[in-house]
Amino acid sequence: MLKQCDIAINRGILTGYNDAFIIDNNTKEALIAEDPKSADIIKPVLRGRDIQRYRAQWAGLWLIYARRGIAIDRYTSIYRHLEKHKHRLSKKAGTNHWYELQASPSDMLDSQFHGKKLFWMDMSNRGRFAYSEREMYCNNKGFMMTGKSLKYLCAILNSALITWLMKNTARTTGMGLMQWEKFAVERLPIPKISPTEQRPFIRLIDSILTAKATNPTANTGEQEAEIDLLAYALYGLTEKEIAAVVVEDKL
Repeated sequence: MLKQCDIAINRGILTGYNDAFIIDNNTKEALIAEDPKSADIIKPVLRGRDIQRYRAQWAGLWLIYARRGIAIDRYTSIYRHLEKHKHRLSKKAGTNHWYELQASPSDMLDSQFHGKKLFWMDMSNRGRFAYSEREMYCNNKGFMMTGKSLKYLCAILNSALITWLMKNTARTTGMGLMQWEKFAVERLPIPKISPTEQRPFIRLIDSILTAKATNPTANTGEQEAEIDLLAYALYGLTEKEIAAVVVEDKL
């Protein structure tokens, strides 16, 4: 199972009130212009809808990363910004101060937002796992995975086979969308293979990432089809089983 691989999974950050903590670029620049120290705790952030297959499409939004225990009086412009929402923020559940993110410090390590990681959306009709190596945060409409073999995992988790498996095992919303919850994803059967055996998957992921870096809507169907074929072989599917997956994937 995936949870037996050398990875860690965390849900994205629960702000308590996105309108206060998630800001656009103009607001970010104004806060920093008023108080340059603000830049230290303003981080790029993804929403669930920004997480696409293979590569996220950052919408230019920023997170005020006011973790529990922050000395908020050090960041005067941010304090004044959050104070505008104090009435609403004061209603948050839990023991945090009103100006703090609702996520606990134990929920996330800062280092997890740097370096290699996979993001995925919590509700989707197919796998939407995005690989990233840049500093990036996400809100609680997504999950984040860190650890080893992430490009290989990106290939497998985005494959038609895994989507088929989730369709037949995962919970769905009232609108029929699959819920890609942590417990559902971490119990997926993922073969452990050597770095050498991972190379064909990684080569295809690199090709997809290169294409989507210049054009987010680039057609990478050929590479994705190759990944599916590799996945079928890896799991030892018969021709009849492959046909069943293909038919359902087209529905």
